[in-house]
Amino acid sequence: MDNTKVHLVPIWNRLFHGELAPRTAELLYSKVPNMFTPKMPLNDTKTLAQRLREGRLPVAEALQYAMQLAESLSRLREAGRAHGAVTPANLALVAGGVELLPPSQGSPAAITPYTAPEVIGGGAADARSDIFSFGAILFEMLTGRQAFNGRIRDTPSSGNPALDRLVIPCLDSDPDARSARLQKVTMELKLLSVAARRTGTGVGGGLGHETPSEAILARIDRGFEALNARMEQIERTVEAMRRHASGLEYRVAADLVDIEQSLKVQSAAIESSRTAMSQTDDLVERVVEVLESLQTTVLEQTESDERSAFAVNY
Repeated sequence: MDNTKVHLVPIWNRLFHGELAPRTAELLYSKVPNMFTPKMPLNDTKTLAQRLREGRLPVAEALQYAMQLAESLSRLREAGRAHGAVTPANLALVAGGVELLPPSQGSPAAITPYTAPEVIGGGAADARSDIFSFGAILFEMLTGRQAFNGRIRDTPSSGNPALDRLVIPCLDSDPDARSARLQKVTMELKLLSVAARRTGTGVGGGLGHETPSEAILARIDRGFEALNARMEQIERTVEAMRRHASGLEYRVAADLVDIEQSLKVQSAAIESSRTAMSQTDDLVERVVEVLESLQTTVLEQTESDERSAFAVNY
């Protein structure tokens, strides 16, 4: 006889551990309304700041990290949010590249070499200040030195035209002059990544030479400039239509007031006419009565005169 004990596993345990727990984890960490999806415990995560202490990153690795960061910031922007503390210390190195960690809650963001000038001046962080931080991080990943490490923040130069044309617009001191579309930045990063793979050199090598990707970037810039001009034209047209609609609304409102006043005047005139017609009817009735009375009197007088004349004749 087999004395092996059989341990019955409650159906709830099987359901929870086999179905609900994995699904719950998937829902918590793979859906991205907040764009922060850690793949490992934070205590075991190495940050980009720690990696940068070892020196600049290989071009391909730096561009990969930059593309992932740009995509995270794009999702935040589409959700109407800003991170406000984009630094290498808030970028976790994971198996697939880098992940943007959530900012510290309940405490003001520290001023770092990656903080935008307007935030240093007391302004609120927004998507534009996140773009500034992105540019500073990309500059450091590819050059091995910080874009800004002091109070004087002159526009940095990497000595590489391809890198500068991408980074400098992100680091403009005027928030409104910074790269407004991260999709364009991501596209340029992908083209630079292609150029880097083809040349197999670092930031001081192949990316600085004229390549087919550089020509494509130039065409993309011209395309975006044309698109921006078209968008500005559309915005001006919409604004003109809005002003026209506002003016038309005002004129229609004024016309409606005039029509209302005219209707009141006409209504008063109609009422006055009705009153006059009523008075005229009364007057006509009285005139008719007077005429009828006069006719009766005349007839009676005529008959009386005829009788008197008849009597005299006889």
